[in-house]
Amino acid sequence: MESRDILATVREGFPFQVRAMELLCVRVAYEFQNPNLLLESLTHSSAARYVQKKNLHMQSLPWNERLEFLGDSVLSLVLSSILLQRPEKFPEGQLSKIRASLVNEQTLARISQSIGVGECLLLGPGEERAGGRNKDSVLADALEAFLGAIYLDSGLENARRVILALYKDILTSSLTDLTQQDYKSRLQELTQGAFKEAPLYKVIAREGPDHQLDFSVEVVFRGFTLGKGHGPSKKTASQDAAKMALATWKQMEDNGYQGLKEALP
Repeated sequence: MESRDILATVREGFPFQVRAMELLCVRVAYEFQNPNLLLESLTHSSAARYVQKKNLHMQSLPWNERLEFLGDSVLSLVLSSILLQRPEKFPEGQLSKIRASLVNEQTLARISQSIGVGECLLLGPGEERAGGRNKDSVLADALEAFLGAIYLDSGLENARRVILALYKDILTSSLTDLTQQDYKSRLQELTQGAFKEAPLYKVIAREGPDHQLDFSVEVVFRGFTLGKGHGPSKKTASQDAAKMALATWKQMEDNGYQGLKEALP
């Protein structure tokens, strides 16, 4: 089956997502010469399996893992070049930390959400029910694949232009602040996004003399303890608890939020 037949099948099965892809290209001011690359970059493996199952006569629909691999390298190259040209002249160790913050899953997912990548994703029914359209990991992978697709479509300069536009606000802020993670804010973004509720923080212990206090804090959501943390202040302990909670939340997300959906707020 030819590529135009694949496109026709996808347009028939995913009309809203195809329209969202067109709007995404308008938002980033880029028009693909090869629309198959755009389609591949925003196709999750679950959708490829689903389409293949529904259309047994059709050749396999490519999904975005290979483009994600390429996009990861393109993004790192472009951002590394930009960081080296910064007037701050960051040392190598700090450059690595800043770049890691710029390309981590959370940052990529936020950028994806800001331009509507989630609305474009082709997902299988199971992944759709599991909330894949809002998963950080899925959104981050799709953005990298999208950038890899632009690189293959027209080269590094256009990929660089799009990346600069996507990172404009971040790159004009204090880059040193990027290495100081605000885990509480990120956790709240995730819980609000999935359930429109915020987590609760509870001080469960306060030990030590006044000049050497140690606080213990737990973060709770819908009756589940997501994480516990320690620190010399409530603020530090809360950040420590939120950091642990983010790992717990990712596991719950991967399992379709089992238990949380049934629990009353």
